[in-house]
Amino acid sequence: MRCALKLLGIAILFLTAAQAPAQTQVQSDYDRAVAARMSGRFDTAVEILRDMVDREPNHADARLQLGLVYLALQRLDEAQLEFERTLQLAPDYADARIGLARVAERRGDRARALEYVEPLGSENAEVIDLLARLRSVPPSVYRTRLDVDLAAAALEGQPDWREASVGLSHRWNDKSSATARIEASRRFGLDDVYGELRVDHRFGPGLSAWLAVGGTPSADFRPSWQLGAGIAGRVRGGPKATVFTFDVVQASYRNGDIQTVTPGVEQYFADGKAWATLRWINVLENGDHRSGWLARGDLMAGSRLRLFAGLADAPDLSEGVVVDTFSVFGGLAADLGERTILRFSLAHDERQGSDRLTVSVGLGWRF
Repeated sequence: MRCALKLLGIAILFLTAAQAPAQTQVQSDYDRAVAARMSGRFDTAVEILRDMVDREPNHADARLQLGLVYLALQRLDEAQLEFERTLQLAPDYADARIGLARVAERRGDRARALEYVEPLGSENAEVIDLLARLRSVPPSVYRTRLDVDLAAAALEGQPDWREASVGLSHRWNDKSSATARIEASRRFGLDDVYGELRVDHRFGPGLSAWLAVGGTPSADFRPSWQLGAGIAGRVRGGPKATVFTFDVVQASYRNGDIQTVTPGVEQYFADGKAWATLRWINVLENGDHRSGWLARGDLMAGSRLRLFAGLADAPDLSEGVVVDTFSVFGGLAADLGERTILRFSLAHDERQGSDRLTVSVGLGWRF
């Protein structure tokens, strides 16, 4: 027994002695990398830190330093990835959240940056400075946007539909905005002009709401009046955010009142560059309940191009009458410059009575 204990002690001493130089080397590499980053020798810092995380992928401090180097080099995607990995290893690492906030700030997404740093409080001087800057500068130099959209729909055995809309939105600050919109529609040889005013407000990190009121003078197929409201709550932040939504609409048509209740969820993927949307659509018409669903996917194919596509099997209210419809749709939104946005979409609806094919194009101007 004594011999076995001696052998065990010798083995422990051997392992400890072998591990100590390795730990010393890791610390030495880390110190050299930090010194290189602080002195502006970023290529050297990347080389040392990349080798470190390859050897020790769970080294949170090395991940953080690598993210800081990438941030200094304006390699934002790589910086974001390293900060996220740091938080996976150390969820309470405040410096990693600050790093993610700086990435979002440099991308012009100050709302996302605030979501990262606001939960940190105000005891850290760096957080105080960052919060002051984010709260004092609007998310964009452009506070107002004008949108013009045109749509044409071909129906089997019926006259084509036409629609044009003009919307003007203004953001007062980084939390509140208002939008006024007018839509002119021609269907079945009848014309309706619908107007709406909507207000959006962000109450804090991950929580926002909207309220809209609209109406149609001498309405034929659009609602004579309509009131809607909704709320969105982010239950998980970051680039893999999860957002729950809940919207309700009360509308009065010539044929009677219709209520719509739509809970939903949005899930973000691929570092926030892609997201999926699911909606459960519930329609109440004169006490009768119908329901359906909508599934949609969005993808940022580049810094200036967003693609989307989806399916829906849900009641349609486009004529003020509830019609079961299966829809396939898709499109894109592209920034043509700092001020101009191009939109295009195509939708095919299988409806009771006749199918419908709709083509929509639009332009937006920021100023």
